[in-house]
Amino acid sequence: MDIGGVRRERPRAQPGRMSTARTWLPAGNLRRMRPFSLAHRDADVADATSGEVDVLVVGIGATGAGVALDAASRGLSVVAVDKGDLAAGTSSKSSKLIHGGLRYLENYEFALVHEGVVERQQLMRLAPHLVRPMEFVYPVWPDTARRRLVGLGLTTYDVFAVASLGTLRSDVRRHERISVEEAVELAPALSRSGLTYGFVYGDCATDDARLVLAVVQEARRFGAVTLPHAEVVSFTPDAAGRVRGAVLADHLTGRTHEVRARHVVNATGVWVDRLMTAADARHVPAVQPSKGVHVVVPHERLPLDEASVLLPSKQGDGRSMFAIPWGRQTILGTTDTAYDGSLESLALEQDDLDYVLASGNRVFDRSLTEDDVLGAWAGVRPLLKGSPDGNGAMGDLSRRHTLIEGESGLITITGGKLTTYRRMAADVVDLIVGRLGTKAPCRTDEIPLGSARPLAALVADTVAAATAVGVSAEAAKLLVRQHGEAAASVLGLVAADPALGAPLSDAAAHLVAEVVHAARHEGAATLDDVFARRMRLSLRSRDAGMPVAPLAADLLARELGRPAQWAQQQVRDYADAVRRERGVLAATVPDPLPALASSST
Repeated sequence: MDIGGVRRERPRAQPGRMSTARTWLPAGNLRRMRPFSLAHRDADVADATSGEVDVLVVGIGATGAGVALDAASRGLSVVAVDKGDLAAGTSSKSSKLIHGGLRYLENYEFALVHEGVVERQQLMRLAPHLVRPMEFVYPVWPDTARRRLVGLGLTTYDVFAVASLGTLRSDVRRHERISVEEAVELAPALSRSGLTYGFVYGDCATDDARLVLAVVQEARRFGAVTLPHAEVVSFTPDAAGRVRGAVLADHLTGRTHEVRARHVVNATGVWVDRLMTAADARHVPAVQPSKGVHVVVPHERLPLDEASVLLPSKQGDGRSMFAIPWGRQTILGTTDTAYDGSLESLALEQDDLDYVLASGNRVFDRSLTEDDVLGAWAGVRPLLKGSPDGNGAMGDLSRRHTLIEGESGLITITGGKLTTYRRMAADVVDLIVGRLGTKAPCRTDEIPLGSARPLAALVADTVAAATAVGVSAEAAKLLVRQHGEAAASVLGLVAADPALGAPLSDAAAHLVAEVVHAARHEGAATLDDVFARRMRLSLRSRDAGMPVAPLAADLLARELGRPAQWAQQQVRDYADAVRRERGVLAATVPDPLPALASSST
């Protein structure tokens, strides 16, 4: 890693057995978790501002949440803040994969791929309900570049997985060559692709935003305070000019708070340069944002059953893409282009949409058009400064991460990818512990994230409990995938009020009860928080869930003690947010006024 411009490698611990006892923690640091809810916002703010804390983390995406958990689990006092909802930036707009990065082998980035595979194996243990094995098909055509090297690359991928486990057993499938018929059976969308043969290999899928939530929940259990919708407006320096805290603008209450901290971590992703400049006016930008766009189409238009497809470039530009099964939908993406526009005005543009659809059609020959698109998202990844080619394409730049310690004492972590958030967080907290002159090893490889039970047993028990209260098996399985062991809490709401067991949307088997649960236990403060990141309805449904938005907003208002006017404004604000992100497809979002009028009659 880079610290102050000097590369320093720290020794890596071998993956250990997961412990749920956590007896290695200081007894006073592990407390009964206060519910993550706006109802407890004042208590959280009081804890954050009552004295100097050890660590202030700015940014509650995957890396920031990881830093909060790592530091808190080592016995440090932690406050984590974000100007928006948790995971509202890049961490909710990924390809929703936990993977080693097979394509990086083309650039001989073996260390990066090995790190990703090791972390993938760890996360499968720590969050089996969220990080699930998935088969991937790599199709091969007569003109596939370097196709003889694909098998060698996949063998290397398998070796890394075996080495990370220290055993020949793995829940992730080892690669093998397959026939055309076998490839089409796994991924029916390939039936018209004209492939010669294929390879199948294993990686993992996830729900990125809910993975971040699981890390946040665990960080809170270890004593961390998390304040989404609280923006850093200035840093607080000490007499020597070193950063020792920050002033926050609380967007939920309109109040201003000051948090004093011995160490401040900048984990704001593509926004890191802004905070680094605020701390040091001479700072030279370190990040080149790379824009990535995904579109969602109905499963029947791009049928994939249990296997995703890694699409080798057929556009002649060297880019690769994924087609990923996502319940009743299929994800297609991503683009990878240099982005220098406003980070607050990111949206789907016509060139993005045309590129993704054309790439998919070249492989699958399905004549996909704009009319097939149910939803879309655009995100920006924080890649380390590089040199895009003459066409502005970023290609497959490395996702390595870097750690920078500025003259002001601000610690900045950037680069990397979702899969390696835990390793990035460990590097940050190692630096802080080194500053303190103490010995406190990283233990996040032993801390379950939302479930410590065997997945099959948890699913079986949840389906049985759901059946008893009139909830379908499909909905019960989705509850487990979303909530882990907390699925029982959601079903408890249904048992107390059967009306909450009603389906919420045709896009996915969500329940009305999940809106209430999001407000009481998942830190949701706005309708956008619920539909965009707790349930993903803004991405999965052409109508973005607008027909049920008034119902959800009313439930949210009731839970948060807000008036009816607030609920109506939430529906309007949510519709505006989805339109902004969908850009050229903004017209697909229905007008909220008819839904609001219907709900008031």
